[in-house]
Amino acid sequence: MEVGYWASFTAGLLSFLAPCVLPIVPAYLSYLTGTQAAVGQQESKFNLSMLIPVVFFVLGFSTVFIFMGAGASYIGELFAEYRELIAKVGGAFVIFFGFHFMNLFVNPNFIKYFNGVGLLILSLYLFGGMSLETLKDFAGVWVVVDGLYLMNVHMFLYRQMRSQVQMKKTGVWTSYIVGLSFGAGWSPCIGPVLGSILIYASQTENVFKAMTLLGMYSLGLGIPFLLAGIFWQFFLNFIRKFGKFFTVVEYVGGALLIVLGILLITGQLAIISSQLEG
Repeated sequence: MEVGYWASFTAGLLSFLAPCVLPIVPAYLSYLTGTQAAVGQQESKFNLSMLIPVVFFVLGFSTVFIFMGAGASYIGELFAEYRELIAKVGGAFVIFFGFHFMNLFVNPNFIKYFNGVGLLILSLYLFGGMSLETLKDFAGVWVVVDGLYLMNVHMFLYRQMRSQVQMKKTGVWTSYIVGLSFGAGWSPCIGPVLGSILIYASQTENVFKAMTLLGMYSLGLGIPFLLAGIFWQFFLNFIRKFGKFFTVVEYVGGALLIVLGILLITGQLAIISSQLEG
């Protein structure tokens, strides 16, 4: 399978484990199924009765994400002659999302450190250790990240509040509608990861491939939802124990986004994909 599909699937898993998603999963599942979310209760290990509404919930947000992928591909085709430029600017945005996912922007000295790294890169070029083309790529990233930071885009992302849901059992079509709402309304929360996959999807050659990429992302996000519903009590205990690892998830996820951004900027992601396909 192409590396881009695995990357999209992994991105979906990371989105599920994100600190702004995982803690509210019990509330969503309680809303969909009417099952009380309470850690420590002695329940059956398996809860297949929760599966059907959760399946329709997953289908709902998958519909939104797949159509987003189609739209991203269409926009990419519309501006095909600027695809290289879009990849470089988009890659810089992905790197910004990576910094955000790692919570580096909360450090008041971030911009000082970031600019210091920029000066070190410039000195590397001046001493002949870097080509002019590579320096231009780094300079583009520096301008985009610096500009977005100064415009407080990171603060907008941080201010996305968690919605509260009221427990009640829903029908399958209501579950689907809730899934649509999750896909459209919760996008700012998972925006760094989802936006990165959409940027990559805009570089694909056809709409079907872009929709497949977002389908793999939805699968990565959806499978844990389904498992959480089936293994309900296990999942509640997992959340209680997993909270201590949120920082690790943030750093690993942010690092992967930064790598994805660099691969987009340098064009290496397309080369790796073509080699694996061959």
